[in-house]
Amino acid sequence: MAQTMDYRQILNNYLQEVYRDDPSRHLTWEMSHEGPNNRPTWHAIAYLDEIEWGRGDGPSRGAAREAAAKEVLIAKRILRSQKT
Repeated sequence: MAQTMDYRQILNNYLQEVYRDDPSRHLTWEMSHEGPNNRPTWHAIAYLDEIEWGRGDGPSRGAAREAAAKEVLIAKRILRSQKT
């Protein structure tokens, strides 16, 4: 069985190490969606200190944030990009 990673949790753990004062102040999300209400496509943009670090799409807000968090972790070189 494939193990799934919780990219938002990994990102939050990273932010707690780097920004000990208040990690939640440094990460912001921009969310939007398109498509029909019963099958929307969500788009998330992750900003660290107001700089865009990752984008992601998914069928729910959470899935889009997971995808964007993964992109942040890759951009920060915390994760390596895996070719699929």
